[in-house]
Amino acid sequence: MTYENYNNLFRPQYASPVSFKEDASKEDITNSAPAIISKPIKTVENAINTTVDTFVKTEEQNEKKKSHKTAITVGSSVLVLSAIVAMLNPKFSGKLINKLKIMSHKAGTKAQKSEGNGVKSKFYNSMSKFWKGIGDTFQFTNTLNAGKDIGFKWLCTKEKTFSGVKNKTARNFLQKCDSLFRKPMTPMHKSITNWFDKISKRTVQMNYQSAMKKLDAFEDLVKYYKGKLPADKQKLLEQKLSEIKTAREYFSSSQTAERLKTQEKLMSNLETDLIPRYREYAKNLFGKNGNKKKLIKDNMSFWAEDMLMPVRNKLEKDGQDVVTSLVGDIKGAKGKFNEIADIVTPYLSKDEAILLDKKLKNADKALHKANFSETVGYFDKKRDLMIGGAPTDILSGLAMVGLSGIAVSTANTKEDRISNAITAGFPAIAGVGTSIALTAMLFSGVKSLIYGSVTGALFSLMGSGINRLIYPKNNTPMLAQTESKKEVKNA
Repeated sequence: MTYENYNNLFRPQYASPVSFKEDASKEDITNSAPAIISKPIKTVENAINTTVDTFVKTEEQNEKKKSHKTAITVGSSVLVLSAIVAMLNPKFSGKLINKLKIMSHKAGTKAQKSEGNGVKSKFYNSMSKFWKGIGDTFQFTNTLNAGKDIGFKWLCTKEKTFSGVKNKTARNFLQKCDSLFRKPMTPMHKSITNWFDKISKRTVQMNYQSAMKKLDAFEDLVKYYKGKLPADKQKLLEQKLSEIKTAREYFSSSQTAERLKTQEKLMSNLETDLIPRYREYAKNLFGKNGNKKKLIKDNMSFWAEDMLMPVRNKLEKDGQDVVTSLVGDIKGAKGKFNEIADIVTPYLSKDEAILLDKKLKNADKALHKANFSETVGYFDKKRDLMIGGAPTDILSGLAMVGLSGIAVSTANTKEDRISNAITAGFPAIAGVGTSIALTAMLFSGVKSLIYGSVTGALFSLMGSGINRLIYPKNNTPMLAQTESKKEVKNA
């Protein structure tokens, strides 16, 4: 089935953290890095310095404070840098946007019911507009971001004829430049995309493997308790276990791989479908006639709604139905595993029943998580990969690495540069890299930011320990230099 046919079936749905020196040194960093980088990081550092200083009472505490302050500052700075990466590559989940729409609709419904109460009605009306505004903004951001990714992919992989250039010599020159640029960039672009895709697919498979192990643990416990059941119940239990064995095949590695391939086929025309839309949109937007504000507003939603959301919703529903048939759902529906538990539980002691219920809940949670990673997490990631999102993520990360390098290079001496690199430069890079890598593993944007910051802080603590070993007698790099300058001023 082609993407168009499948889609039509369901269309109705729907600075730097590295060199924190004060005075003239800090001015160097501010001048070297854009204000959007240096100012937030400087604010974070000043807040941390003031807070940590408040609790320092002894010289022994002062030594610990230096390394801890560095780690906290690096972690916070990684958060700032990662957030900037997210702003450069904003990809909001269609599920999140759909939730915002539902919230807006609910608030609107409550506003209508509260028409007799002016205050309540105004409140719910304002909330409805608020949630709708955020959802529309996210959709429009996704649309623009998709255009950027497609544009970069076109630049790296598509041959250009430059037919609009009438001068033959100039046209031939541009074609040669394009060929030279694409020669290294095309395989690099494809390689990065395939790498991200492999990580994402592997994440889905690992989630299912983890869920299957938990289901095995439940089944093993049931078989262990089997001897407690009367003969007729044992026969019924065997029948249910046989049915489950067949149903579980849906989540096998081979069938999961086939479903992931199906997602790719459904998106095979995505890029070609989007390009003419962007051309028409740009033509209308930059034309002389028409209401520009209305045009932007009317086109905010086409990326999330008109293209793939109906298909994604259908895939998610199909997956949820299969999961529910095995482990039930939060609404109270029972699956095959629940039926097995009902058969066995009456013949168990209280502690045995509690243990069996715990095993079932663990399996239930793991299976829902795995299916969500396939039908929602991977679907959204695959959509971004098909239009060229991975290489632009890498480029944004490299930009942050470059800013870290600039800050490290602002140190006055070789020892300071090495110290800054160990205690902050590398940790910051590791933190940002972790955030990007976790997005490939289908982590949400918020989780990847948090884990990236923690990674940066931990590496900074390790770096501070290494730095003290390398420079035991002259251990005043980075924040330690700040402390010595304060002491000189106070004297």
